[in-house]
Amino acid sequence: MKRFILAFIAAYIFIFFWGWLLNGVFFKDVYAQTPNLWRTQSEMLSLFHWIIIGQALIVFAFVAIYASGFAGGGVMAGIRLGILLEIAAIGMRLGSYAVQPFPGKLIVYGSIGGLIEMIIVGAIVGAIYKPAAARTS
Repeated sequence: MKRFILAFIAAYIFIFFWGWLLNGVFFKDVYAQTPNLWRTQSEMLSLFHWIIIGQALIVFAFVAIYASGFAGGGVMAGIRLGILLEIAAIGMRLGSYAVQPFPGKLIVYGSIGGLIEMIIVGAIVGAIYKPAAARTS
């Protein structure tokens, strides 16, 4: 349970700051090109708790999946899980692109950013959940 909580906290901190960097800095200009698709800044801030909850659910699911079937595989198992989960997310992005007027480059950039994010999350979780023989007391 201790490793689960530590992995959750570490991965959550990373995902929170990565999300800010990706969406608040790198993609800021892409979002600005389609203001009609997004809430206003004040609306987003009033709903910010949903971002926090959503990110927490993503991290919880990631760590739970890792702990239930990938634990013991270390960093590489975490990276493999991250890649697999991001492939699923890319599929969902493509479905959204087909029915919503998102700019294609946002889908591409989001997918690349998501792949980087999930690889790093996997490495973080895998490092914390490293095999018992590799752990030090």
